[in-house]
Amino acid sequence: MKYSLVNRFRGCFLGLAMGEGLGGQVNPSPHWCNPGKATVCSQLQWTAVTILQGERLAQAGQWIVEENFLPESLRENPTGCLSAGELAIATLPITLFYHDNLTQQRHHLAATVTAWGGDLSTSDAVIVFGYAIAQAIKEQLNPAYLIAQILTYLHVSLPESAVRSADLISTLETLKSLVAQGSELQSAIAAFQLEAETQSMTVEIAIALYCFLQTPDTIALALIRAVRMRVKPEIVGALVGALAGAYNSSTGIPAEWQCALQAPFTTPETPQRIHSLSTHLVSAWSGIYDPFIVQETEIPIVTVPWIVRSQRIVS
Repeated sequence: MKYSLVNRFRGCFLGLAMGEGLGGQVNPSPHWCNPGKATVCSQLQWTAVTILQGERLAQAGQWIVEENFLPESLRENPTGCLSAGELAIATLPITLFYHDNLTQQRHHLAATVTAWGGDLSTSDAVIVFGYAIAQAIKEQLNPAYLIAQILTYLHVSLPESAVRSADLISTLETLKSLVAQGSELQSAIAAFQLEAETQSMTVEIAIALYCFLQTPDTIALALIRAVRMRVKPEIVGALVGALAGAYNSSTGIPAEWQCALQAPFTTPETPQRIHSLSTHLVSAWSGIYDPFIVQETEIPIVTVPWIVRSQRIVS
């Protein structure tokens, strides 16, 4: 692999936190590392929920659904239920933990979304985002073909989605056209704002994919674009950050952006918890009996399953 699994997990969580933080600003700026220019910043509530779920998963070594997983401040949703974007953020640890087994990933994501009040269409949208993250982690994500691969994945693995998630598929087709035509930001904003009026529960996923695909190798530009779309900037920013972070790993995130997480306008323990969680989650995934004995400065030595390698050491 080009980057270690720990670095990709860490990049995913760091990108999530930076995207949510940037989306919470009144006047987002590329100079996010300067606290003086961050007039209002999110308290990273969704990042905190994701980290908590990840720590539970790493401790148990498997996913166990709990219904009351949200703090009171996030349960007060005006629509009465969580959107696909919000659920995709909250289930990110499941997506990462089962990245190498899409069948189990689909099963656990669908079961969790259902337990947390989502319908089947919302579940399909969360599974779509999970698939994109898994492809990035496995270094199998080709930006030029990602949307086509997602549509094929839905058709083959979830054939019933053609009926129950027709709106989602329509949105993905719109996204495919926008990317193929190289549409400018204003055209994309107009198209997605129209989609948001009729498909508000799943459009966040499509917007996040669009912003990522425009500049997949530059997380800063992808996040700025996500916020300027003006459709739930905290949620879309978090989704874009997670995907771009998984794709580029923590080494691909600019140092000045990582410094922003140390600034006084964010939760001070967030970076430390992200570093620890990344190590512990990879340790649990690799089968270590007690993943918490591994220090965050240590990197578990793991390999891809089902591959036979020679034991000879080649000098």
